[in-house]
Amino acid sequence: MALTSSSLYHSAIAINIGGELVKQKEFRAHSELTVVIDGADYQPDLSVYKRKILHFISEQDEPKTEELPLLAIEIVSPSQTMNELIKKAEFYVGSGVPSVWIVHPQTHSITVKSQVETKIYHEGVLEDMTGIKVDLGVVFED
Repeated sequence: MALTSSSLYHSAIAINIGGELVKQKEFRAHSELTVVIDGADYQPDLSVYKRKILHFISEQDEPKTEELPLLAIEIVSPSQTMNELIKKAEFYVGSGVPSVWIVHPQTHSITVKSQVETKIYHEGVLEDMTGIKVDLGVVFED
């Protein structure tokens, strides 16, 4: 799958979401971490895992992981179509990722996809089935 470059809105929203996620001590967000699924490399904009201690000094860094995230987040950018992101979200969920968010900067909304349902959030606090939550007012703050 071709990798796409970020845009101004895309990068700002990624930082805003990361700021919201870092408040939740039981989870850890990773930016553009390469996740290997069925032998192929994928890079969600953000991947969220249960928090584990990272031994920055004593362990060798891992450029890729085969561990599926609890949550994969894709942020719509000008170089992507909605159809591409929907297919990617369906692939992630079908591969075992419990929750996938598609973030829409232009409409200030987040589509949450899981095995059970697809929901669109426009305001308030989004909390998905994994317990991961963000305040949409902060995510889309100017």
